[in-house]
Amino acid sequence: MSTKTTFKRIALVAVAALGFGVLTSVAPASATANTNFNCTASYFQAANPDDACTGVAGPANFVTVTASTLAVYVVLTGGTFTDGTTAKTLAAAGTANIATPTAGTITANGYAITNGVASSTAQPVTVTVLAAANAGTVSTTTSTSVHKAGAVWTAGSSATTDDTVIVGRAASVSGTPGSVVKVTLGQVSGAITATTAVTASISGAGTLILNNDADHTTSPIGSGRSLSSTVATTGETFYVYVLADGTAGVGTVSITVGAFTATETASFVGSAASYVATQTRKVYAGTTAPSTPGAQTITVAVKDSAGLNVIDGTTVNATSATPTVATLASSTATTTAGVATFTVVGAAAGTSVITFANATSGATVTTTTTITVGSASIAAVAMTTDKSSYLPGERVTLTVTATSADGKPVADGTYTLFSTAPTSSMALSAGTLPAAGAVAVGGVAGGLTATLNAPLSEGAFSISGKDNLTALNTVSVAAVVENAASTAAAQAAADAAAEATDAANAATDAANAAAEAADAATAAAQDAADAVAALSTQVAEMVDALKKQITALTNLVIKIQKKVKA
Repeated sequence: MSTKTTFKRIALVAVAALGFGVLTSVAPASATANTNFNCTASYFQAANPDDACTGVAGPANFVTVTASTLAVYVVLTGGTFTDGTTAKTLAAAGTANIATPTAGTITANGYAITNGVASSTAQPVTVTVLAAANAGTVSTTTSTSVHKAGAVWTAGSSATTDDTVIVGRAASVSGTPGSVVKVTLGQVSGAITATTAVTASISGAGTLILNNDADHTTSPIGSGRSLSSTVATTGETFYVYVLADGTAGVGTVSITVGAFTATETASFVGSAASYVATQTRKVYAGTTAPSTPGAQTITVAVKDSAGLNVIDGTTVNATSATPTVATLASSTATTTAGVATFTVVGAAAGTSVITFANATSGATVTTTTTITVGSASIAAVAMTTDKSSYLPGERVTLTVTATSADGKPVADGTYTLFSTAPTSSMALSAGTLPAAGAVAVGGVAGGLTATLNAPLSEGAFSISGKDNLTALNTVSVAAVVENAASTAAAQAAADAAAEATDAANAATDAANAAAEAADAATAAAQDAADAVAALSTQVAEMVDALKKQITALTNLVIKIQKKVKA
């Protein structure tokens, strides 16, 4: 059932006028069927027995209730049968008419009778009597739309959930629908008439056909991108078919009946724009294959520019760069549901690059993948663990590999790797070690993995077994379990030692900096002393010069005095 916005369900039966007799139409979509006792004819019910129905008030109006394969004793509350009684027994398949003279609610409790004994549990039928007939209202809660892939609704059958619809490549416009939307309409009250408008449109890619029939070829009402009709409401359901129009992308279908809408989407794929190659084996088998090699294939997903799988017959070409290592059973493959599948034929141990392209020359879409081909003859078996040290109970990944005489991984398949199954020298806390006998190799290149949990006790442990080769060699791997507390203490000690080393290094750096500063100060002091000595010499020389000038001046004054006296 669609989960988009709101959905519609139209029941389309003409409303009979008020008057004598039964006014028939379609039952409320909320009603369900009882096992033995139901309403079978009313204002909203012409078929498909229900446990609820609606009548119209009128002096001679009524609804009809029917027993199934058992007789039923019926008791009315809030009303009477048309003969004025409030209780009666209906024979198997028998009917009775409940009068609906006035608006309100009438409850009819039916007790099935088996071997002359009435059940203690009632199956009720609730009758809602309207004051007058009306034109009806489409229900948003009971109307539904379901979208299924296929050209006719029979592909959807009684489905109630949507498909993820991808319509065939947009370039293939053949007039055949890629999907169909079934709309089932429910009403709140009253009958929905043949004049109720239905519209359907599509935005984006695609086009539509509107039809009352599950096959679009039978009397279609109309086709195009925007459709409107009242003819579709002559039945409880109608169908909207979705077709490609040559445009790639997403088409959004909008369906409206009155104020209620349903929205569905379909994707239209375009031409191939990219390839994604996936290998189905780690190591492909050569001419000598293991006992159960399995499918030796490579799948190529073909996608358009929007990333959608190209679902109709697109041809993919493939070539092997090293045919002496591997070839392909066929150089071409056609897509099914967007995927082309190639079978690898191994020739010898080694690797080869496989190229996939959309043409044998001038290709516009390509991808490559490198495959490994291995022997089926084992020359050595080895075991490794993902770590050498574990905490108690910690997860351990054990990998077992088998290699051929050239040291390369053996081909995927079933082998007997161990003649004696590996065991652990200390009890593992969980997990299962590989067994002796046939095992599947291929989880890893040339091998397999086992997930274990380390022993709970501290100490060294090893896992050992004997291989299945002629010499029955011992194959083993060792590890150690360290207690969490001691590991933490050791780590703390290591951290403290590292911090001490850092502190010593910092002290050394500080001492070196101080020595360099002292050297600089000494050099500065020497420079200052040298400057003072030079200045002292200069002052002494200046003083001597001054003395000489004073002496010369004194002598001159004396000489002048002598001349004056004379």
